[in-house]
Amino acid sequence: MSGDGVISVRLPRSLLDAFRASAERQGIGMHEAASRVTSYLPSLTTDALMTLREPPRELDTPRVSLYVGWDGVDVLASLTSASVLTNSCIFRRLLYGLLVTKEIEFVQHNGHWKLQIASQENTGN
Repeated sequence: MSGDGVISVRLPRSLLDAFRASAERQGIGMHEAASRVTSYLPSLTTDALMTLREPPRELDTPRVSLYVGWDGVDVLASLTSASVLTNSCIFRRLLYGLLVTKEIEFVQHNGHWKLQIASQENTGN
């Protein structure tokens, strides 16, 4: 991690491409998308994050630097110290759960958006 709000993560190429495409569909860049997702991380418990699956391994796993801001760095530092997960592991699980397996969903609760583990009927499991 860096002192300027930038983190470096390794993502499988297919997940990186899905992340980039998702950000483009929203009309934002990957830095803004990473910052937004990171801002919702406190709504997931460490236990919930630990239950999320890792994406399948790929030979091509580029390192990507993402600007998440000071608050995002603080959130990730808190999660990494409370678990055995690295920044890369957190982002891989989070993006894989949001974009591929749909294990995580955005929900609105009391007028505020948060992340939560999807219910069984929504995931088809």
